Amino acid sequence: MLEALPSGQPPRLVGPYRLLARIGAGGMGEVHLACRADEPTADPYRMVAVKTVREDLEVDGDFRTRFRREIAAARTVDGPGVARLVDADADAPSPWLATEYVPGPSLAEAVVRSGALPVAAVRALGTALATALAEVHRVEVLHRDLKPANVLLGAAGPKLIDFGIAQAFEATALTSTGLVIGSPGFMSPEHLVGSRAVVPASDVFCLGAVLAFAASGQGPFQDDEMAAVIYRITRADAELSGVPEELRPMVERCLRLDPAARPTAVELVELLGGGAAPEVFPWPGGVLSLLATYGEAARDIGEAASSGAGVADLPTLGPVVPYSPTAMTDRPVTPAAPVAPRRRPWGAVVAGAVAVAVLATVGVVLLNRNDGDGGSAGGVAGAPTTSGTPSASGNPAPAALSQVVLPYGGAGHTNDFGKAGTDRAYRPAEWSPWTTEVEPGAGTCALSPKVLVCPGSGGAVTGLNAADGKQRWKVLGRGEGVRSGAQYPAVIGDTAYVTGPDGVVAYGVLDGKVRSRIPAPGPDWAVKGTDLLDGVLYSTYVNMRDERTGLVTAVRLGDGKTLWQTPLDALPEEPVSAAGRVFVPLGNVPVALDARTGKVTARGTEACGGFTVHEKSGSVLCSGRQDGTVGVLDPATLALRRTLGSQVSAGPAVSADGLVAVIDAGDKVVTYDLESGDERWRAWADFGQRVYLAGDRVVVAGTETVVSYPASGPTDDNDREDYRPNMPDGFTPQAAGDALAAGGAVFLALPDGLVVSGYLP
Repeated sequence: MLEALPSGQPPRLVGPYRLLARIGAGGMGEVHLACRADEPTADPYRMVAVKTVREDLEVDGDFRTRFRREIAAARTVDGPGVARLVDADADAPSPWLATEYVPGPSLAEAVVRSGALPVAAVRALGTALATALAEVHRVEVLHRDLKPANVLLGAAGPKLIDFGIAQAFEATALTSTGLVIGSPGFMSPEHLVGSRAVVPASDVFCLGAVLAFAASGQGPFQDDEMAAVIYRITRADAELSGVPEELRPMVERCLRLDPAARPTAVELVELLGGGAAPEVFPWPGGVLSLLATYGEAARDIGEAASSGAGVADLPTLGPVVPYSPTAMTDRPVTPAAPVAPRRRPWGAVVAGAVAVAVLATVGVVLLNRNDGDGGSAGGVAGAPTTSGTPSASGNPAPAALSQVVLPYGGAGHTNDFGKAGTDRAYRPAEWSPWTTEVEPGAGTCALSPKVLVCPGSGGAVTGLNAADGKQRWKVLGRGEGVRSGAQYPAVIGDTAYVTGPDGVVAYGVLDGKVRSRIPAPGPDWAVKGTDLLDGVLYSTYVNMRDERTGLVTAVRLGDGKTLWQTPLDALPEEPVSAAGRVFVPLGNVPVALDARTGKVTARGTEACGGFTVHEKSGSVLCSGRQDGTVGVLDPATLALRRTLGSQVSAGPAVSADGLVAVIDAGDKVVTYDLESGDERWRAWADFGQRVYLAGDRVVVAGTETVVSYPASGPTDDNDREDYRPNMPDGFTPQAAGDALAAGGAVFLALPDGLVVSGYLP
């Protein structure tokens, strides 16, 4: 919403205006709440939103020409449904413009935070916006980027903002040939494919999509993948089942593929019922609450400025993430009928990818990664994606990732990422799919709010930007054979602990700087595996002099204190810590140690190569058995209770509710009930090498494909979602790596030297 300015700095002036707070950032500049320096005010309706050019942009002649066009367009379309241009200076060293401040949320924020609007509010919203568009078209200007984030909700009704890419009917384009500017998800078909025949009907198409979003809570072309969004728009394949029946015919007419078949803005006013604007706009209670919050925040800042006090120490009120057609976010329950999820056949996605390839030959779509879709979170265009600070109204805002997501699903190595796998709050800010090449040997990664930490061989560690995959820092390893395997990255807060030949080294997550070191047990010991639980790192070691013995240690990472060391009479494998115990395959014999004391509490008789622990029941799932099954062991004695599957090649993954998923040698993903051992369902997965759980999906990953199935079971062979990340030319993965799911995104580290992040299907 409003972000306090840095403290300890003198007031900043832009032209005659004093900047009071930061509203957000768009593609070319920042936007601030401001008032005249000679007329301080606490009245939000006397304040302005000042848009300034980013300091890092080169302001050349063409840039100033584009900026003058924005100013001219804003002056031309002055009217009751448009945020009024107050002042501007395109010739200033840093060009700027000021528009009236609208103390209210964007339509995107309002719907995300308080749900779809009731029919009466959608009719009034549509009438007001269509009236504004009619006036815009009357003076021969196109908006060209009408979307929920560019519609601000004021007490008296909505206002259109951001004519930064508006273009007069007769203007000569200043952009490169074939360049397409706009926001996929709310663009017309003719605009999206780079056509120069963008007409007033194109804005009407966008308005129809906006009204569908307002009425149902999701865009009519919403999909998890941008390729599918583009494919659907170019065929006008709108999903309108969530739009109330009384509004659907009007929306359908706006979304017709042929521009000539759409109503004009004036005709749309009549379709919506016509009439003058209501004296009291019919906003629902949730929107009225947001309006009050915005007004109060602006008044508080204005009062501080009027009194002569500084405004830097006022609390920051966090904006929400603007609506994106590919966002995977939990939405509030709305009065409209629920929309059935669309199952996309893989062929449609391929066709969508072809549509993207066609776009690449005629132009590009500019996606503003600063705020998800280039829109506003309130006040004016361009508020950024930030972490979800609760608003003054007490309603939690959707947030960017604010905590660590550990590999293997965390405690117990359940491979279940639960809510974190699909909840938008766990997605890194400004994330979009990426692929990054690293040195071969990368192991499983851990995700912090801003950095993906990936260990490598010999104690090597790489920190990648979680949002775009760019390397932030790298530490080379020593590469000492058996002592050089990639280890579990134990990330706690802003520190990453990685075990290597020299012991545990603590690195700053953001910069990779060494913060501390915890020595290894001694020169004779080589680390075999590590696991983190409640701030304690449990590690297994093999004796390099006597290869018949091992060691388990527990080190508290906060102060580096060794809590205990337990000698072992055989070679240990990777430990798994959960439910107050540490489980270690000793050779092929399962052993359990007390996590507090290190004392051996149980020793099984069934061979095990690895463990998965279901914390709710305490059951221990034993994989790597000689007969190819997964054993379910008693948590107290490690005695075999039952077996699941046959010829299991990957898994298991187990949910909190006891759903067990594996991949068998028959190229099928099979699920079982943990308690009874009964099979629930099976489906083809002939590419799968890893299996995970995320939210209500079972996820199977291969070398080049990630596929998910409903956890309740697919209804037919096509009831699955596919995602294929873009691989570098000439790169053929030889084996699947360990995946991590967070916020509807998947992060996959391939042992060949590639880290990939894409949409979680």
